[in-house]
Amino acid sequence: MFRLLAVAALSTVLCGCVTVKVGDHQPSLDTVSGLRDSGITPLNVEDFKLAPGAKPETDKGVSARGTPVNPPQGQTFSAYLRNSMITDLKSAGKYDAQSPLSVQAELTANELHAAGISRASAVLAARFRVMRGDQAVYDKVLKQEQSWESSFMGAVAIPDAINHYSEQYSALLAQLYADNDFRQACTPPAH
Repeated sequence: MFRLLAVAALSTVLCGCVTVKVGDHQPSLDTVSGLRDSGITPLNVEDFKLAPGAKPETDKGVSARGTPVNPPQGQTFSAYLRNSMITDLKSAGKYDAQSPLSVQAELTANELHAAGISRASAVLAARFRVMRGDQAVYDKVLKQEQSWESSFMGAVAIPDAINHYSEQYSALLAQLYADNDFRQACTPPAH
């Protein structure tokens, strides 16, 4: 999937198009089997939005060496994170729109630093809440950071940056799914 995104991004760069869209989220086998075996109850996924006080452009786009990178299908990046989670949960049989347990999130950081010649980095963070009715049973900010070597050549560096940036969504969600407090909050109560 990421190679296809890289080819698409490279084609976009070479043809002079101005905007690249992040590809649709593809759940990994590890994520699906991990969720399936986690013991959590099926979850509903409610609102994912930009955190109060965050800059609105944080939710609309990032840039890789001047090339705008936008979420797919006119979404926001917070909606992209939400849809990625729903895809993961559905793939694992852990999604239920009627569940009394629901997940909410606020996007607190969304950055791609790819202007440098030798290094690039991405930061993605969100405040996740698991709600049982009106009561929060889990409330935590999780942060995913990565840096990598970058090429001097823009035609190599831009698609590589987009791939690394896109991976942060899967990595942040994997961090959430592996969090013991999250799993405990989502475990059905003992009878």
